[in-house]
Amino acid sequence: MNTLSTGLISASALVYYYKGKSLTREKALSLLAAESPEEMKNALKDTWLEGLPIEHMGPEELEREACKTYYQVLEKLRGYMPSKNLRDLVEVMRDCIRSRDVMLILRSILIGKKIEEIEELLLFKNDPVIQNLVLIAKSGRLEGITQALKGLKIAEYIEKAIELYRTYKDVAAFTIALDTMFLESLFTLTSRIGKSMNVGTNKIEFARLICPEIDVLSFAMVSRAILRGEKVVIEPPACNKDILKQLEQARPEDIVPILRRSIYGADLPDDVYEALSKLIVNGYRIQRRRAEAAFAGYPFRPAIVLALMLLYHLDARDVAIIVTGKRAGLDISKIAKMISFEIITG
Repeated sequence: MNTLSTGLISASALVYYYKGKSLTREKALSLLAAESPEEMKNALKDTWLEGLPIEHMGPEELEREACKTYYQVLEKLRGYMPSKNLRDLVEVMRDCIRSRDVMLILRSILIGKKIEEIEELLLFKNDPVIQNLVLIAKSGRLEGITQALKGLKIAEYIEKAIELYRTYKDVAAFTIALDTMFLESLFTLTSRIGKSMNVGTNKIEFARLICPEIDVLSFAMVSRAILRGEKVVIEPPACNKDILKQLEQARPEDIVPILRRSIYGADLPDDVYEALSKLIVNGYRIQRRRAEAAFAGYPFRPAIVLALMLLYHLDARDVAIIVTGKRAGLDISKIAKMISFEIITG
């Protein structure tokens, strides 16, 4: 057995334990049906969300808690990682969470939000890079951002995110840029480590887990630009380049038929705006199924560490949608159509 697998034997028990604290379909259904804050709390018992005042939290706050909990898992995993290869894997995951803070600060500057409004959402407040960026953000200008990130891999993705945002006026640009950086970092790691990481298999698994979000957000971003009558001049990242190329040349009436050809195109309605919303939900549902399936296979694989992070992110997104929908008085059946679990309600 290689060093990577030997190390993952001790780490996998911890990862599987925290996987058991992720949201389940039954708990999501209980949360949907809850009629009081007490029932909502009971629905999330024994999950990583237990004890959080979710009825008062917004999507970004829930995302922060998902990242915070996952970061705590990573810190515990360090003690179970006997090999440098595995510690490097944990570091890539850690950098992804730190990059989230960078993107959060950058997004606040571009959309004109005061940095004070998002400071409590940051996890790495004591990190020198984050502290420097907060100071720059308080000036309300982008000058100095590149210099502050000089030498860091994220710098090139920051430039791509800014370029995409300025072109599409879509905050999804930041998620797409971060996901792409994360995926490429994992690819670089597996290639550098070589045989001990089982390069081909792990690259496929990493891509299968991350690509659904990259693809559906990119497809939706390009489609919305076309509907606004804009010419697509900057191509966003995508794993399925064929569908993206077809969309770039599409007329508004071609969008839904093209999207239906993708693996995310099941049951898309004829209305293009409804179809784009459904496309994104389909992407997250595929991502959840793949993340869940990662735990059903051979346990001592790097993919389960990534799958756990994705499950926590999807949990946070689903809970935010359910809570927001309930606040707005939406019917349970409508809320259920927007989450990553496929739930049939009466």
